Amino acid sequence: MTDPIEYKSQSFIGFLRRKVGHLHMGELLFSQWEAFVLWICDGLPGFPGMAMRFLAYKLLFKRLDGFAWVQPRVAFVQTDRLSVGRMFGVNSGTYINAIGGITIGNHVLIGSNVTISSGRHPIEGASPPVFARPAEPMPIVMEDDVWIGAGAVIMPGVTLRQGTVVGANAVVTKSTEAYSVMVGAPARKIRSRISTP
Repeated sequence: MTDPIEYKSQSFIGFLRRKVGHLHMGELLFSQWEAFVLWICDGLPGFPGMAMRFLAYKLLFKRLDGFAWVQPRVAFVQTDRLSVGRMFGVNSGTYINAIGGITIGNHVLIGSNVTISSGRHPIEGASPPVFARPAEPMPIVMEDDVWIGAGAVIMPGVTLRQGTVVGANAVVTKSTEAYSVMVGAPARKIRSRISTP
């Protein structure tokens, strides 16, 4: 096993080779193009800003079926692995990283300051440091009619079934049942949106 202290003395270039060396040149170039396009459109105010961001998302996303109502200051990463249906809304401060692939259905609403990341950092073993390890892709699926409240966290590998509501500041670590209302950290089902006769 390599001593973690050894990594302190290695160069920045050596670190980058370990961190992104598994990526193809096309993936690296796309990530830089993506960051530039999203930076240009990010802070534009009002409806003109929403329209410009929508055009950028049509260009960058793997799939976007309808208008995306996205507020300023929403961070997207790996948009080429993000598939989105119709009627998609996201509020400011949200971070969506599709490194492992994210599929979003129709009529999905995401509140402010939500974190959705489809990759996890492996932590087993003492070396190399977690910071130096590439993320492991774990896809996330959000089916139709999902609403995620402000400050929630959706962990890698989770499926939010149709009609799921995630309460503010909940941390969803497991896949949900259809039409469930999830709260807490870790999130648990408190009720169903469907009344039973």
